Amino acid sequence: MTKVEAIKKVLEDNGGVATWNIVYNQLEKYYPDIKKSKEWKAGVRGVLYRELEKKFKMLDVGLIALLEFDEQNLLLKEDVKDTSKSIQAKIRIGQNKFRKNLLKFLKSCPITGIDETRILLASHIKPWALSSNEERLDINNGFIFSPTIDKLFDNGLITFENNKELIISPLLTIKNIQLIGIEAGKKYIKLPVENRLNYLEYHRNNIFIFE
Repeated sequence: MTKVEAIKKVLEDNGGVATWNIVYNQLEKYYPDIKKSKEWKAGVRGVLYRELEKKFKMLDVGLIALLEFDEQNLLLKEDVKDTSKSIQAKIRIGQNKFRKNLLKFLKSCPITGIDETRILLASHIKPWALSSNEERLDINNGFIFSPTIDKLFDNGLITFENNKELIISPLLTIKNIQLIGIEAGKKYIKLPVENRLNYLEYHRNNIFIFE
């Protein structure tokens, strides 16, 4: 199997769309020797970019899809027929609805303690693009985080065990870990994991960058 074929299989396994992290984390299943080179991730990106508009397309920053993927699949069912707005605008409206509902239950960032709602962000545990219509609006598929924590979580640089302990990706340097003020293995008691364990498992297995 070629690298192109392996990438295509990963995308097919994920409904035709995936983040870079998912491609990296799942590619070895179809291309066992992929990690033999130190620069294997750059090689994967190079292969994919060469095949843009042939077999793949970029839907957004870090979001890759098969060329035939229907972007309407990124929308909530009730928004598909609305032709007055762009796809990105309709996604933002749906995400704002999710944030508003999540803020009714979660009032602060469980990692930093910040409770200024004007800057708090709603983080999907299983990304919007990879979620079903129901999962996109399920408040159990989300946390409320301050901006830095949101960015770390969204990019797979941190995740959590079911017992609320923080896991930090080896890609994050000790210096930056200290500057951010987080601690690997620390149990963040206020992290609301109840009813979120399946989503957390997905994040650990597919979004978190473990090497």
